[in-house]
This record gives sequence, structure tokens and C-alpha cells, in this order.
Amino acid sequence: MTARLEVASDRLKVWLGSELFTAYKFPPDQPLPYFFPVCTVGGIAVTEEFPELYPHHRSVWLSHGNVNGVDFWLDKPTSGRIRHMGLLWQRCDEGGVNFAVQSEWQLPDGQVLLRDERIFRCWQEGNCRFIDATITLHPKPSEVTLGKTNHAFFAVRLRKELAVVNGGQLRNSEGEVKEVGTMGKRARWCAALGQLEGATVGIALFDHPRNPWHPSPWFTRDYGFFSPSPFNWDKWRLTMTQPLQVRYGVVVFLGEPDLEGLWRQWVVRNEGKEGEGRCG
Repeated sequence: MTARLEVASDRLKVWLGSELFTAYKFPPDQPLPYFFPVCTVGGIAVTEEFPELYPHHRSVWLSHGNVNGVDFWLDKPTSGRIRHMGLLWQRCDEGGVNFAVQSEWQLPDGQVLLRDERIFRCWQEGNCRFIDATITLHPKPSEVTLGKTNHAFFAVRLRKELAVVNGGQLRNSEGEVKEVGTMGKRARWCAALGQLEGATVGIALFDHPRNPWHPSPWFTRDYGFFSPSPFNWDKWRLTMTQPLQVRYGVVVFLGEPDLEGLWRQWVVRNEGKEGEGRCG
């Protein structure tokens, strides 16, 4: 399958064959970069960009509500901004699309608290599409604390049709379901699925064994939000010699795949893969 990355001034579009899989968006009027749309094989979008409830949510994104006491989550005048600083490299081949970008976490006065590098890999296997994300956060002062907050960290906001409150399913790797069963529970993955456009579709988020708090406790909501985030219960300190690297997998699927098997395959297949290059 031919894969390509289409570069524009405010987004990077990932094409798998003739279909748009996703776009990594960073419009200057938005507070942070994010993926939208995120589409199944056949082009069914499974996430929301500007949901009516909590409109600061952005489909698939990374943010934090308490960085040295500063909010980067709620998109208020006093909030910080996560600014896309550029595309570092890209590589496209029959296996998919790989690219790296850089961001700065800026205070309203322009001071930088964090700089991050994000490596994304996007590919398709059968009726499943994947985004592999490796993100490294470096403090720009000598020390930065990601404080306790329910507004964190790497997150998914579902289309409303897939939310539990609208008849969708939410489950985790331990067999627990809905917010009442998954909120605060440690798990390797969490997934949502339901009916859209006459098909069973869904999205899962994988937590990598090398993440420092794996298996993470999850913050989940029946209205259509989930994140493997320890920050509702704990904090994390970054220093110049101890940056934070985290890795997550996003899987978008048609039907009902073996998610535990996919999680294990994802861990084995992507362990330690790095690289750089350029689309031909």
C-alpha cells in the first residue's frame, strides 16, 4: 500500500492508499497540536474535534492541566499554549508513514517550560489502523513538575455516537466496563466501540510497558473520554538529566479485533524502533 505525508502550513495529512487516515493539526489559533480526523478503513471518523461538552477537547492529543502550576488544558486566556515548532523529519514507504515534530510549552508571556519531540508512525494492517506515538518532554527550567490534576495527559475524545451514554461500549484489558469499572483502574489498554454508518467501529489506546507508571491507572468518562493518566492521583518531576519519555499506541478498527493480541503485537513489533528519513 502506498503511504504518503501531505505537508501544509497548519497540518500534516497521513494518506494510506487513496484514503485519508488522519491529520496532525496545528492551526495558529488553536492552543495545541492534535490529530483530527482519525478514520477507520473506509473513512469513518471516530473522534470529535470540537465537542459540545468540554469543547477544549481535541480528538487525540497530549496536554496537562498543571505544569509548575500553569494550566495547558482548558484554553483560557491565562492558560499556556503548546506550539508546534516544526517538522523534524519524515519517511514514507510501503510500511506506512513516519514523522517527527517538535513542540514548545509556552506561558502567556512566551516563556518556555517544556520542549518536546514527538515521533509518530502510522500504518494499516487489515481492518486496523495504527498511530504509534513516542514523546519525550524536556524541561527548560532546571526542574518542572507535572502536578496532580484530572486534566491530563495523552487522551482520546470519542464521537458522541460511540460514548457509553449513547449506547457505545467502554472496556479495558482487565475485562472491566464503563466508567464505573474502568475509572482509576490500572490496565494495559482501554477501548471504545459502537455502531457508526452501519458498521461496528472503535478506537483503542495502548499503554507501553516502558512507561514509568505502567500499567497506568485510567481516567475515563462515559460521555466519551479516556486517558492512561496517573496525574489524578500523583505527580511527576522532570529535570535536565531526567526528562520524561512516554509511548502510546492508537488503534482504529472495523469489527471487533482481538485487542489483547493487538496490544502484545504492538509491543513486540515496535520495541526500540527509531529512525529518520524523507518521503521519496
